Amino acid sequence: MFSRLRLLAVVAGLLLAAPAAFGWGPEGHAIVADIAQRHLTPAAAAEVHQLLALEGKTRLDQVSSWPDEIRRDHPETGPWHYVDIPLRAPDYNRRRDCPQGDCIVTKLPHYVRVLADRKASPKVRLEALKWVVHLVGDIHQPLHNNDHDDKGGNTVKLVYFGEQTNLHRIWDTGILEQATGLRMQPDYSFDHAATRKIAVGMDDAIGAAQRARWTPAHADKDIDAEAVRWSDQAHTLARDVAYADLPERRVGDWEQGYQAKAWPVVRTQLEAAGVRLGAVLNAALR
Repeated sequence: MFSRLRLLAVVAGLLLAAPAAFGWGPEGHAIVADIAQRHLTPAAAAEVHQLLALEGKTRLDQVSSWPDEIRRDHPETGPWHYVDIPLRAPDYNRRRDCPQGDCIVTKLPHYVRVLADRKASPKVRLEALKWVVHLVGDIHQPLHNNDHDDKGGNTVKLVYFGEQTNLHRIWDTGILEQATGLRMQPDYSFDHAATRKIAVGMDDAIGAAQRARWTPAHADKDIDAEAVRWSDQAHTLARDVAYADLPERRVGDWEQGYQAKAWPVVRTQLEAAGVRLGAVLNAALR
């Protein structure tokens, strides 16, 4: 269990050192987890409850950012959060983008299989659950699926609504916080109740047809193919929205126009991630 000072040190270190520190902020990951938890089957919900109880937890949003919290002590896990697909490439190519098998497109299916393995120890399966919850979120963040020689947008320095930041952090937290009023505190904490309320509202707004389109039919058996598909979709959004809609000259109220185009994308990606996470957990824990 991290103390607040320890957690602050972890976050500060990640922001300074990591090329792609977070995929969504803690609020975004919590929203994905909250949407998924609302749609767990009774069997999946029971297993999730048993696994989380090993650490005295009751909700997925309580562990959704754990893989970010451990990155300073386990730097080898850093590449697992993203995949470097060249921005102008049409889609993911494992030989080019993940030759060592240590990117999100391979690690997500790996942990889904560990979670589904009833022969694995509860401790191992709990860790896998944390990774699955987090990586499904990460793979839907557009800037975690591209390489433009700018460390995932981290070196694209910007001032966004008065805050000194960069393109990656705008997509992690800036767009979501600007749209919802949520705010991550310096110690990495956030208002869970407010975040859950927003997640419920987003989930309730998803139509049945859209939910069906997002839900993979065989999430456990086809998780390798699904991971590639989700990454390709997010990569396209990085190219066609995150970079294409960023004006060369950031003058005047450019943030207003960018926010208006980016927020619907962020919202849709969070909703899709929540729906798909629920389906993955239901399939793995049936």
